[in-house]
Amino acid sequence: MTRQRIVGAVFRADHPAHTDLSRTAEASREEPGRFNTSRFGAVYLSREPETALEELRRNNGNVAHPCALFVVGLSAERMIDLTMDTELERWGLTRDDLTCDDRSRSQKMAESAFDSGAEAIMWPSATGRGISLAVFLDRLASDSKLDLLHTFELTPTVLNSVQAGVPIVTIHPLLSTFAPLARGSDAPNPETEARN
Repeated sequence: MTRQRIVGAVFRADHPAHTDLSRTAEASREEPGRFNTSRFGAVYLSREPETALEELRRNNGNVAHPCALFVVGLSAERMIDLTMDTELERWGLTRDDLTCDDRSRSQKMAESAFDSGAEAIMWPSATGRGISLAVFLDRLASDSKLDLLHTFELTPTVLNSVQAGVPIVTIHPLLSTFAPLARGSDAPNPETEARN
């Protein structure tokens, strides 16, 4: 497995009461997703806030109130980047495997990734827009983390505006203050930052 470091803010759209990410991961075992099975859970996130809302819409058929956008701080050392064709090939997957309704091939890959110690998997969202991530809380190293940083309530008015194409950062400008997800050499080094 190629080690790739990622650090920054990622997003999840869900019911406002679902703030416990450990419970979220555990609940995913009951209804396995693209990159988890009943054996291990995952927290599903998006690199962009709009993608988080699109993923919720795709999975539930709609985005209804009450709804919240969670900003989550992620730091991981062992991420598999399926946005890269070389990684797709290495893991025996195709682009279709990342979007089709048959999740058996991606779940089989996730089993191998989980067993090899991967902390997260990143792939092009099945919505056709943005990037999705699955984070394995049970595999996070001691210096890795997944923390809820902020919650934005999404009122029916906000949801309608976003559905109409208004960027969510226009409605909630505070979103722009969170460091975007960076990977590899672009990822900030917390130890270096602490010394500066």
